[in-house]
Amino acid sequence: MEQTFRVDVTDILPKGKRSTSNGKAILSIKRRALPFVPTDCITTHKSQGQTLNKVVIDLKLPNETDDIAAVYVPLSRVKRLADLIILR
Repeated sequence: MEQTFRVDVTDILPKGKRSTSNGKAILSIKRRALPFVPTDCITTHKSQGQTLNKVVIDLKLPNETDDIAAVYVPLSRVKRLADLIILR
């Protein structure tokens, strides 16, 4: 099952006006930006004992850690599978 993130791209400035410069090019400029979403980032150790509403987990462990708790703990922080997204 593949999950995706929906990110709306919103205008940060209104659409630019069309104009000519010495009879040359006509330009239409539109600036866009991704909205910032406040969020938190915590380590596996800090999440122990907590229940979280939604979790995005990157399971790529540093230095090829074999510690099973480094995988189990973040996977078990949500109540429903639908609230969990695994990046890799």
